[in-house]
Amino acid sequence: MQVKIEFDGVFNMQVDDLATVQDLKNQIRQTLGLMQPRLLYNGFILEDNNILCSYQIPNNTFIIVQDMFSIVCWVSDTKDEVTLTAPYNLLVHRHNTFGDLKWLLHKGYDIDMSNRKFYLKVGNSNSNTPPFEPPDGFPLHCLKVEAGCAINVVEI
Repeated sequence: MQVKIEFDGVFNMQVDDLATVQDLKNQIRQTLGLMQPRLLYNGFILEDNNILCSYQIPNNTFIIVQDMFSIVCWVSDTKDEVTLTAPYNLLVHRHNTFGDLKWLLHKGYDIDMSNRKFYLKVGNSNSNTPPFEPPDGFPLHCLKVEAGCAINVVEI
């Protein structure tokens, strides 16, 4: 089976008809150097253990690849005049937005984001850039949010 991989360009890959999604991911890791690829076809996330042909993917069809990475959101919560901050790990890709992060925190950890905002400091620790909250539609890559980044979430 011939598939077209769409990730910062188009790459043609040949895979066995009985290959699993995991097999294709391994080939993508070796070819493109991605650590955690997520594959999408027709708007659906392809599951690792499924055989590619079970998705009825025609020959020479595009499969979208998202390079996933982990970030940590440090969420502050004040109760009885005591503020505690806890880390929450999120698996994201570079085109996620800050609105997506709010949804992930709510869905994954049941955190009410209606009274919270992201508090980012851009630049190095010596920078005079004030912290700010990005708009919900702002993509992560525009602020160079990468693997291992920490983002603060504070109550308003």
